[in-house]
Amino acid sequence: MGEEPLPEGGGHRPWVITINGKFPGPLINTTTNNFVHVNVFNNMEEPLLFTWNGIQQRLNSWQDGVSGADCPILPSKNWTRVFQTKDQIGSFFYFPSINFHKAAGGFGPIRVYNCIVIVVPFPKPEAEFDLLFGDWIFDSYSVSALKIYSWSLILEDKQMAFQAIPDIILMNEKGPYGHPLSKSYESFSVTKDQNEVDYYIAATPKLLNNTGSRNLDGVAVLQYSNSITNVSGPLTAGPDPFNFEFSVNQAKSISRWNMTVGAARLNPQGTFNVTNVTLSQIFILQNSLAEIQGHPRYVVNNVSYLTPNTPLKLADYLKNGSQVYNLDQFPVKSVNDNASYGISIVTGNHKGWIELVFKNHLDVMDSWHFDGFGFYVVGFGNGEWIEESRKTRNFLDPVVRSTVQVYLGGWSAVYAFLNNPGMWNLRSQNLKNWYLGQELYLRVHDDEPNPAKERPPPQNLLRCVMIDDPHSPPPTGPPSQVVG
Repeated sequence: MGEEPLPEGGGHRPWVITINGKFPGPLINTTTNNFVHVNVFNNMEEPLLFTWNGIQQRLNSWQDGVSGADCPILPSKNWTRVFQTKDQIGSFFYFPSINFHKAAGGFGPIRVYNCIVIVVPFPKPEAEFDLLFGDWIFDSYSVSALKIYSWSLILEDKQMAFQAIPDIILMNEKGPYGHPLSKSYESFSVTKDQNEVDYYIAATPKLLNNTGSRNLDGVAVLQYSNSITNVSGPLTAGPDPFNFEFSVNQAKSISRWNMTVGAARLNPQGTFNVTNVTLSQIFILQNSLAEIQGHPRYVVNNVSYLTPNTPLKLADYLKNGSQVYNLDQFPVKSVNDNASYGISIVTGNHKGWIELVFKNHLDVMDSWHFDGFGFYVVGFGNGEWIEESRKTRNFLDPVVRSTVQVYLGGWSAVYAFLNNPGMWNLRSQNLKNWYLGQELYLRVHDDEPNPAKERPPPQNLLRCVMIDDPHSPPPTGPPSQVVG
């Protein structure tokens, strides 16, 4: 890991986090059930931590790479992470998870392939290409004359924290086609039934008036290997960014399994029909903006997560959580009267089904991510969620994901089976929201110390802050619920 300036672009020279000198970082290429070893050398000037977005870390939240699970790697130090891509196939990505590092790069793709003995129901692709989207704000570096660290200062400004939008959209670290940051463009072949010419690839924002600046159109060029015709003309108009109904209906149409196709399924084999599921828990989580002690914050049920110095998982294992957190003090189905800080950690019933209802009280789209699990997306809706909303949901063939969008002024509902013991992060995937407190943790626990149910900590476990005694005894009971 290191820091390097991007090429000159429009008079700016922003710094980025690179991995092996690359931005985006190198591809992690593996096969389902393999063990992946990643040795991270931190050549930055502050602590660093990586998470592996979408990798479920089965029975092993020690390797999840978020502040509630791991100690960060200190500057000029290295640490080797070992995790298994257990029973998963698909495309994922990694990124730095603490402070505001992700805004400065440090992310890259992960591909998990199927075992040869598992046949997928389509021909093998000729090639694969990883397309990573991100945003960039030049002022985050020029305002305070710092590098990536100026975010903590910028976000103290209420207008910046609540209303800032990016200056440009990046695709694989390049700005829009024709922008000063775009010295080149990506070139790759796709299917045989297209004309042999170049095409635009465009990503446009939703629910945002972008007519005054095309910088917020992420634009790249798709080129056939035998093309001799360059792109020309204006971009094709995309869907109306304010057509809310179109967007919701589109989301509903793709949030279903094709049950007529045989394919590699989730393991263990089972049904995608959750009609007869018996719920053991229901969480109703409402996001909103608040001001706490004069600072702008994002809150969940009026609680803004305050990151403790000692990781929750480490405190849970070595100190029963005492002096670090109080279990189940977070309101999971109600909204507190007053906004406050809190170390939000709640019990998730092991091998129980949970319903998570996300309510978006912001004026922009949001998304929620659940580490450690794939959840069934059973519904989207407008306005307030009520019990009658269950009649509109899809329990027959919901798709399994780990991130779900939540439309402004609306709600999304998911089901998850909590069969993966550990300390798991539930957060907004909007980095600004996450950084300013929109997250909580679920402690899914089995009292039996059986490595087949949850793996012990790694031998190279990092210890930090309160936990510094290598001979600390293992826990003998549930976490303390008394303030230390």
